[in-house]
Formats: sequence, C-alpha cells, structure tokens
Amino acid sequence: MAAGSPVPAPPATSGAGGASTRPGASIHPGASTPPVTSTPPGTRTPPAVSLSRFGRFLLVGGVATAVHYLTALLLLRLAGWPAVQASATGFVVGALANYALNARFTFGLRGGHARHLPRFAAVASVGWLLNAAGMWGLLHLGAHPYVAQPIVTILVLFFNFLLNALWAMRPHQPDSGQSPG
Repeated sequence: MAAGSPVPAPPATSGAGGASTRPGASIHPGASTPPVTSTPPGTRTPPAVSLSRFGRFLLVGGVATAVHYLTALLLLRLAGWPAVQASATGFVVGALANYALNARFTFGLRGGHARHLPRFAAVASVGWLLNAAGMWGLLHLGAHPYVAQPIVTILVLFFNFLLNALWAMRPHQPDSGQSPG
C-alpha cells in the first residue's frame, strides 16, 4: 500500500507489509482457505418430525378416519359386510383421502408424486395389514367392532406418521456434491 493511501474498508484488512486481505484468505503462499458451504452457519432444514407437523397430520387423519369409518359403517349396515372386510375397505378409501390431503397440507409437497405416492402406498399397505390384523385380533378377544376400531386406529396412527414423516413424504434432497464435515 502506498503511503497516504486510505485504509481499506472492512471486510478487507491490512496484512503483513500493508497488503490487503479478505477474511479467510491467507497472506502466506500455499495456505488453504476454509471450504465454502452452501448452507449458512446456524441454519438447518425443518425437522421431519415436529409437533406442528404432527398436529396437521392429526387434522388430516381425522378427516381420513371419518371417511374410513363412514365407508365401514355403510358397508356394515347397508351392505351387510363382515366387520373386518368393511373396515379394511374403509381403510383403503380413507388412505386415498389421506394421501391427497397430507401431501399438500401436512408435508407441503408440490409435485414429486411419482416418488412419494408409491412410498405412501407402501406405508398405507403395512398400515392396512396392521389394521386388519388388529381388528381380527380384538374381535377374536371379544371386543365389539366399534370399540376395537378406535384402538386399532390409534396404534396405526403413530406408525403411519413416523414412516410418512421420515421416509414416504420426506422431500427429496439432491446431492450437493459436498462431503459432510
């Protein structure tokens, strides 16, 4: 730097011999600078499992459960179906409503249904099996269908939320090309 020159404004600083440097830059030849990251320090992606997301999941689940129960009730009363088959069919109809509402409202998906719908279907299929097995088991223990169904619904609810939040509805994170750490 020439005598009488103004001092550089921050973030530049005066280094050895009056040379101007930037933060993170080295005045020593061959020294490396810290790697640049795309995520600013202190910021993170929202958690897949949160109380607010669970609340939205419950609200959507309430609507889907109403669809499930209404379908099962109509099949039981009007069509004379056995309780397990009526409940299982109601579950499938409720699952369709559940995907449409959860994809948008709970998990904020704006596309990617080719990836998320099959995963959701896998989770719903396992939930369907748990629902049918739970109903079968409780009915064989002597529970009334209207008592057994809410018990099974609560158990399947927690299973479905965790698998959907952590896997099926989790937004795709493209590889940034950077290694962790």
